[in-house]
Amino acid sequence: MARTIFTEIALFIAPFAIYVAILYLTKRDARDRDNWGAKVVAWLAFAGIILVAISLVWLSHYGGYRPGSTYIPAHIDKDGKFVPGYTK
Repeated sequence: MARTIFTEIALFIAPFAIYVAILYLTKRDARDRDNWGAKVVAWLAFAGIILVAISLVWLSHYGGYRPGSTYIPAHIDKDGKFVPGYTK
């Protein structure tokens, strides 16, 4: 679950990070408030939200297990060996 949350956070932050890289490559100061106008921040936030929405749709459609599959939880077998959880 934490991996999914961190993935979505990273996807939201990605447009901002790319913008900072562009500012750095064009030799402008990323800490300057003039480079972070309301329009720019709004577009970056919109791009981040779109990326998160696309990833959620993608993961819900292509991620996870097959419908009707059965989860077998992790357990210790009769030989004392740990068997991780899996689906059948």
